[in-house]
Amino acid sequence: MLSEGEMAQRFDIDEAALAAAYARDGVVHVRAALGAAWVDRMRAAIDRAMAVPSNDAMEFVPPGEDGRFFGDMFMHRRDADFRALFFKTPCAEIAGRAMGAAEVRLFYDQIFAKAPNTPRETPWHQDGPYWPISGEMACTVYLALDPIDDGNGAVRYARGSHLPGRDFRPAPFRSGADNALRYAGSALPVVEAPDEASLISFKLEPGDAVVFHGRMVHGAPGNPSTDRPRRTIALRFVGDDIRWRRGISTFGRLRKADLPDRAPLSARDQLFPVLWKRG
Repeated sequence: MLSEGEMAQRFDIDEAALAAAYARDGVVHVRAALGAAWVDRMRAAIDRAMAVPSNDAMEFVPPGEDGRFFGDMFMHRRDADFRALFFKTPCAEIAGRAMGAAEVRLFYDQIFAKAPNTPRETPWHQDGPYWPISGEMACTVYLALDPIDDGNGAVRYARGSHLPGRDFRPAPFRSGADNALRYAGSALPVVEAPDEASLISFKLEPGDAVVFHGRMVHGAPGNPSTDRPRRTIALRFVGDDIRWRRGISTFGRLRKADLPDRAPLSARDQLFPVLWKRG
């Protein structure tokens, strides 16, 4: 359901190499997924969101702790720039070619912005257990809007952690939050810190993307820099084999889709439109 005008221009990429790295490691770095104009546009969009937080916004740094770690989600439902990011950039195509999908649907988006002098870490976690879906073709295209490296809190990924097919309990991003109590009742095992030898991080330039599987174990240190923000956007995409999974208690806006168990997301085309189809 390509209802937002013409598709984004095809992205020139070595699909075989992209898909092989994604299948093997569960994570792959894609350079220059966005051009400079898009980077400037989305920096302004994030700064706007941080200045006037929505009802979905989250402050992951508790009161009294240094720094700011800001999150927001479902921006595409209320902000034209975020919606255009899905429909007018090659991100959906990149996701589809990495996953080997015939078509790719919009799932949702998130902002993660970690300010300088913020010691708050991003806990080790997988994304998939937060989501009311099942299947293999669910991934994130994580977009850097600032230069990112170990000096300002680059995300670290445990290579191959998507392979066993094992889910871990969702991790609360802030201790004492309501979700911490909700997740504590999960029957899933708690994720442990990965073996250091398995970890990989990427030096990202503005406009670069990291594509990673929904079951990839990942986390990040704080941002110890004094003057380097770490503004990022996570675009979530789903492919051919994804089905709805009832009974997952996270992310109320997703639960409101209220699909039957095992239903394809095509049953809610308005919420989860097709963004890319293989030619």
